Amino acid sequence: MQLVITPEARALGIDACMAIVSGATISNKSNPLEKLKKEAVQQLQRINLEEDPVLKAYRDLHEKCGLNGVMPPSQHLLSLVQRNGRLPNINTVVDCYNLISAVTRLSIGAHDTAHLRGDLIFKLTDGHEHYIPLGETEPVAVLPGEYACMDAEKIICRMDIKQCAETRITKETREFVIYVQGNEVTVYDYLMSGLRQVCNLLVEICGGQYQIIEAAK
Repeated sequence: MQLVITPEARALGIDACMAIVSGATISNKSNPLEKLKKEAVQQLQRINLEEDPVLKAYRDLHEKCGLNGVMPPSQHLLSLVQRNGRLPNINTVVDCYNLISAVTRLSIGAHDTAHLRGDLIFKLTDGHEHYIPLGETEPVAVLPGEYACMDAEKIICRMDIKQCAETRITKETREFVIYVQGNEVTVYDYLMSGLRQVCNLLVEICGGQYQIIEAAK
């Protein structure tokens, strides 16, 4: 499996790196992870959501694609922390990448490889793509000119906003890809640092091993 970023997506400032994680044991909650999440809260509450340059660049990226006022996922996580004093609990994989996403402000996604077909590709949409958002059961339309992370059959994440239903991470997941997607102000070394942070945390909490795969040139 390769990671591909089209020239049109790169022109928007999109770059990404990914890893394949195998052998992990996924559970509802981990006490050591909950401790790490709690310890991060004070730091996360100090981040200025409007002035942070990484968050602002994601908002600018959304506006370039015609979606004004859409909150980046890392900003949504930080707003929850600053409002509720805690990060949400989904499962140990999602909680690991949400923690690193909040700390780094990077957009991070994970997808079950059992439901992926072909390579992962960041490209612009033409409006005819197959996309069933997480939480839905029927396809919904996407606008042309957005960007998406796709496999050979479908959108697996619309921009960095919402992933598809088919590839969600569950306790039955045996192998998954995890990727970090940046914007025009995030240098590649910062993306790779974020990827290594989340992969090392996943191995610490869930076990298993990972292999990093850089984008095809």
